[in-house]
Amino acid sequence: MPLLRSRWLVAHVVALIAVIAFVMLGFWQLRRLDERRTFNHAVSVALEAEPIPIAGAPAEGYVRVTVAGTFDTSVETLTLRSFEGTSGYHVLTPLVLGDGTGVLVDRGWVPISYDTPPVGGPAAAPTGEVLVTGILWPAEHQAIPETLPGTLRAIAPEVVGAFTPYPMRDSYLVLQTADPAPSELPIPPAPPELSDGPHLGYAVQWFLFAGVVIVGYPILLRRVARTKKIW
Repeated sequence: MPLLRSRWLVAHVVALIAVIAFVMLGFWQLRRLDERRTFNHAVSVALEAEPIPIAGAPAEGYVRVTVAGTFDTSVETLTLRSFEGTSGYHVLTPLVLGDGTGVLVDRGWVPISYDTPPVGGPAAAPTGEVLVTGILWPAEHQAIPETLPGTLRAIAPEVVGAFTPYPMRDSYLVLQTADPAPSELPIPPAPPELSDGPHLGYAVQWFLFAGVVIVGYPILLRRVARTKKIW
């Protein structure tokens, strides 16, 4: 009889833990959904807003700006990105502003064959002053290496800034248009997908799992009680 009671207790505890875990996972997905919608709203506002001078842009957030400067290809890098299912890179080139600071510009996508920066041919950065319009984007991060690699795992201005004589802005600039305009390459980065993603569906799924345990476990108990067996 003590063994029987122990098994009942274990079964109750497991069922309770499962319900709590499923409910917590459901609410976690709802929080993720709220974060996604906040992100979508911020990016939508930035995409539709008139650009402002970068000097007046806040340090954080998503802001559409315009800035003039010259590209510094001596510290140009790449990061792996695909485009319509085709492997390639995004070209990351610092733009040096008139005040002596720099902002890392994601100039867009090039095919995988452009694997050595600074990229040349039609994808080469224009010389002289260029006027860029785009969206300031929060930086990605990776550890700063001893030497600047040709390919970064993330779009990390702090990594490129560690190898420049000028200070680099914390956020990077996703290029929309440039004057002079690029030729066929690089292809400007596409706007991000502004959908809710799968979070609502996942939340419903976790709550359903909790409901299955809440409804199914008592039914199982009644069946076991009738047979006076645990397993």
